Amino acid sequence: MKHAWVPYVTIAAGTAYVLKVALVWGSGNTANSTVIGILYFSGLLLGIAAAVGTGLRQVRGRRALVAIGLAVLLVAWVLGLGDALKPLFGLFSDKEYVEVEGPLALLGVVLLALGARGKMAKREPALV
Repeated sequence: MKHAWVPYVTIAAGTAYVLKVALVWGSGNTANSTVIGILYFSGLLLGIAAAVGTGLRQVRGRRALVAIGLAVLLVAWVLGLGDALKPLFGLFSDKEYVEVEGPLALLGVVLLALGARGKMAKREPALV
Protein backbone atom coordinates (compact mmCIF):
# COMPACT_ATOMS: atom_id res chain seq x y z
CA MET A 1 0.00 0.00 0.00
CA LYS A 2 1.44 3.38 -1.01
CA HIS A 3 -0.27 5.57 1.63
CA ALA A 4 -1.01 8.46 -0.71
CA TRP A 5 -2.19 10.62 2.21
CA VAL A 6 1.33 11.11 3.63
CA PRO A 7 2.43 14.03 1.39
CA TYR A 8 -0.83 15.85 2.10
CA VAL A 9 -0.40 15.50 5.87
CA THR A 10 3.23 16.61 5.58
CA ILE A 11 2.18 19.70 3.62
CA ALA A 12 -0.54 20.44 6.19
CA ALA A 13 1.97 20.20 9.07
CA GLY A 14 4.40 22.51 7.29
CA THR A 15 1.62 24.96 6.52
CA ALA A 16 0.54 25.05 10.17
CA TYR A 17 4.07 25.93 11.31
CA VAL A 18 4.62 28.51 8.58
CA LEU A 19 1.27 30.16 9.39
CA LYS A 20 2.08 30.21 13.09
CA VAL A 21 5.43 31.86 12.50
CA ALA A 22 3.94 34.32 10.00
CA LEU A 23 1.30 35.34 12.55
CA VAL A 24 3.86 35.85 15.30
CA TRP A 25 6.33 37.74 13.14
CA GLY A 26 3.65 39.77 11.37
CA SER A 27 1.91 40.85 14.56
CA GLY A 28 5.07 41.61 16.47
CA ASN A 29 4.34 38.80 18.93
CA THR A 30 0.90 40.18 19.83
CA ALA A 31 -1.22 37.59 17.99
CA ASN A 32 -4.02 35.73 19.77
CA SER A 33 -2.41 32.97 21.84
CA THR A 34 -5.32 30.59 21.23
CA VAL A 35 -4.78 30.67 17.48
CA ILE A 36 -1.03 30.32 17.93
CA GLY A 37 -1.52 27.32 20.24
CA ILE A 38 -3.92 25.63 17.83
CA LEU A 39 -1.50 26.06 14.93
CA TYR A 40 1.45 24.87 17.04
CA PHE A 41 -0.21 21.68 18.30
CA SER A 42 -1.92 20.90 15.00
CA GLY A 43 1.47 21.18 13.29
CA LEU A 44 2.97 18.87 15.89
CA LEU A 45 0.22 16.25 15.63
CA LEU A 46 0.15 16.38 11.83
CA GLY A 47 3.95 16.14 11.79
CA ILE A 48 3.86 13.02 13.96
CA ALA A 49 1.20 11.53 11.68
CA ALA A 50 3.39 12.33 8.67
CA ALA A 51 6.38 10.68 10.36
CA VAL A 52 4.38 7.52 11.04
CA GLY A 53 3.01 7.58 7.49
CA THR A 54 6.50 7.94 6.09
CA GLY A 55 7.50 4.90 8.12
CA LEU A 56 4.56 2.95 6.70
CA ARG A 57 5.78 3.75 3.19
CA GLN A 58 9.16 2.10 3.86
CA VAL A 59 10.31 -1.46 3.28
CA ARG A 60 8.80 -3.91 5.77
CA GLY A 61 11.94 -4.30 7.92
CA ARG A 62 12.53 -0.56 8.42
CA ARG A 63 8.97 0.66 9.01
CA ALA A 64 9.03 0.94 12.79
CA LEU A 65 12.58 2.30 12.88
CA VAL A 66 11.83 5.07 10.38
CA ALA A 67 8.46 5.97 11.90
CA ILE A 68 9.74 6.16 15.48
CA GLY A 69 12.96 7.88 14.47
CA LEU A 70 11.21 10.60 12.48
CA ALA A 71 8.60 11.18 15.19
CA VAL A 72 11.29 11.49 17.89
CA LEU A 73 13.33 13.84 15.68
CA LEU A 74 10.29 16.05 15.03
CA VAL A 75 9.41 16.28 18.73
CA ALA A 76 13.06 16.90 19.67
CA TRP A 77 13.31 19.69 17.08
CA VAL A 78 10.15 21.37 18.36
CA LEU A 79 11.13 21.00 22.01
CA GLY A 80 14.64 22.36 21.71
CA LEU A 81 16.96 20.77 19.17
CA GLY A 82 16.23 23.65 16.81
CA ASP A 83 17.39 26.12 19.47
CA ALA A 84 20.94 25.63 18.23
CA LEU A 85 19.95 27.83 15.27
CA LYS A 86 18.71 30.75 17.41
CA PRO A 87 21.91 32.80 16.97
CA LEU A 88 21.59 32.45 13.20
CA PHE A 89 18.09 33.93 13.23
CA GLY A 90 19.28 36.59 15.68
CA LEU A 91 21.43 38.01 12.90
CA PHE A 92 18.30 39.16 11.07
CA SER A 93 16.61 40.97 13.93
CA ASP A 94 17.16 41.95 17.53
CA LYS A 95 13.61 40.96 18.47
CA GLU A 96 13.51 37.92 20.76
CA TYR A 97 10.51 36.33 19.05
CA VAL A 98 12.41 36.15 15.75
CA GLU A 99 15.06 33.95 17.39
CA VAL A 100 12.43 31.79 19.09
CA GLU A 101 10.23 31.26 16.02
CA GLY A 102 13.05 30.91 13.47
CA PRO A 103 13.66 27.18 13.96
CA LEU A 104 9.92 26.50 13.64
CA ALA A 105 9.86 28.49 10.40
CA LEU A 106 12.69 26.34 9.07
CA LEU A 107 10.84 23.18 10.15
CA GLY A 108 7.70 24.37 8.36
CA VAL A 109 9.57 25.07 5.14
CA VAL A 110 11.30 21.67 5.29
CA LEU A 111 7.98 19.89 5.84
CA LEU A 112 6.44 21.77 2.91
CA ALA A 113 9.38 20.78 0.70
CA LEU A 114 9.20 17.13 1.76
CA GLY A 115 5.46 17.02 1.10
CA ALA A 116 5.91 18.59 -2.31
CA ARG A 117 8.70 16.12 -3.07
CA GLY A 118 6.38 13.25 -2.13
CA LYS A 119 3.72 14.57 -4.51
CA MET A 120 6.25 15.15 -7.27
CA ALA A 121 7.63 11.60 -6.94
CA LYS A 122 4.26 10.26 -7.97
CA ARG A 123 4.08 12.39 -11.13
CA GLU A 124 7.75 12.69 -12.13
CA PRO A 125 9.79 9.86 -10.56
CA ALA A 126 12.88 10.82 -12.56
CA LEU A 127 13.11 14.19 -10.75
CA VAL A 128 13.23 12.72 -7.27
